[in-house]
Amino acid sequence: MRSRNILIGFLVLGLLALCACAVLGGALLGYQVLQARGSPTLPSETPTVLVPPPSLTQPGPTPSSSMEVPELPLRMAVPVEGVITIASSPNGERLTLLTVNGQTGYLDLQSGAITEGMTAPEPVEELVFSPDGQVFALRSSSQILLFDPQLGQTRFTLPIQETVHRIAFSPQGTLLLVGGERTLRGYYVETGRQAFAFALSTPADAFVMTPDEQLIFQMSDKTSDLQVWNAQTGRQWGSIQLAPLTAIALSPNGQRLAAAENEMRMTEMGYEAPFPTRLALWALHRGQDRVMLDLTQMLDFNIEFELQKFPLSVQSLAFTSDGRRIVGLADWVGEGDTNGRLYVWDTTSGRMIGRAVLPPRPLQMVLTEQGRSVAILIGYNTGSEVRIYEIPER
Repeated sequence: MRSRNILIGFLVLGLLALCACAVLGGALLGYQVLQARGSPTLPSETPTVLVPPPSLTQPGPTPSSSMEVPELPLRMAVPVEGVITIASSPNGERLTLLTVNGQTGYLDLQSGAITEGMTAPEPVEELVFSPDGQVFALRSSSQILLFDPQLGQTRFTLPIQETVHRIAFSPQGTLLLVGGERTLRGYYVETGRQAFAFALSTPADAFVMTPDEQLIFQMSDKTSDLQVWNAQTGRQWGSIQLAPLTAIALSPNGQRLAAAENEMRMTEMGYEAPFPTRLALWALHRGQDRVMLDLTQMLDFNIEFELQKFPLSVQSLAFTSDGRRIVGLADWVGEGDTNGRLYVWDTTSGRMIGRAVLPPRPLQMVLTEQGRSVAILIGYNTGSEVRIYEIPER
């Protein structure tokens, strides 16, 4: 009997030892997994390294401000019909309107008068001017056309082989950039020859290029990776881990990056929506083979949290040409307050210096008059109104 009790005792001790080993092993494995999740991920074939500071992966608090934010002055609200996109002319003195049937109009920013322009050969989805205004690009559902108005002829056309999210000219106007569902391509403006083509893992919902036309920062809506591409070498430099992004902008000198970060949460209405976690300015530091972002300024963004069940999503950001202001366009998610918002921040202090409540639903924002004003296209599927707001000087 005694030997039987001793045997049972040894068995119990053995079982306890096994449990302890299992717990210890699980803890070590969990530590390793957490370590891996906390590290930035880079493509294995990428020889260069992006180095984010420790704060980069930690959402920061939104600064509070007890100061009253003044309303932005509304210069004019012009009714329009069927407008799908707007673009500022290179001198910024008028706004180009494109309708769903391809008709072009020009809105005078002082008088509000609209004059009729050319008609596109097919419905146009996007129009962008080159920085010097010598050429412009039109995007339809089937092709991208680069037109030279001085010669009165098309310089080249590009067939569309995938869903295109955005087209843009490079800062110096040497390249036409085409961001699609699976690729980000650059074409020489003079010849139409392809300069590079990057295979994307996420769609090019937004991208910005440094003034020297070397680096491209590319983001996808509601994903957390900010991809960085080297246009001169044709290679990916890597990715920087942020919270899910909804908008990015690069300062005119290329030294600061503005980013709106969000996280998806369940609303009281029972669906997921992006809740803002941080709207910040990052200083951009470049080495020979590395990039670092340094958090320099949190933008004041606290005044819209009185209705938590209707979260705000910043859909576009832009620096003024002097880099002293950041303008942001936001839209509300939910079935209560469907009005949009327009914000202006001072880049030195991070303080919000102007705001406006917009009618539902803001479609597009364009800076005009070298950053002295901003045009907002209002509407659901097509624009029904264009609003021009003044941007504060101080």
